[in-house]
Amino acid sequence: MSETDVARARADVALARERLLGSAHALQSRLKPAALASDAWESARDAGETAATRTARAIGQRPVAASAAAIGVAALIARKPLARLFARLRGKISDGDRDE
Repeated sequence: MSETDVARARADVALARERLLGSAHALQSRLKPAALASDAWESARDAGETAATRTARAIGQRPVAASAAAIGVAALIARKPLARLFARLRGKISDGDRDE
């Protein structure tokens, strides 16, 4: 092996080391908690925008079905207060009927 070959090999090693260190630094900066949180936030925001766009398109295509679904979800969420309201109304109607 000649001196030229050894010098070329050393230069290749130095170049490979620099590339490896550069990759390590880039990976280290991407794995910082702030960078991970930022990436997660952007991903969630993009997913939310996509879901909102699809939902708006679906509502525009079927407004009656969307309204029925919204009413169903609202009734499910408010089922306890609605049950109390209907119980009170039944009690008032029943009391009113008894007085007559």
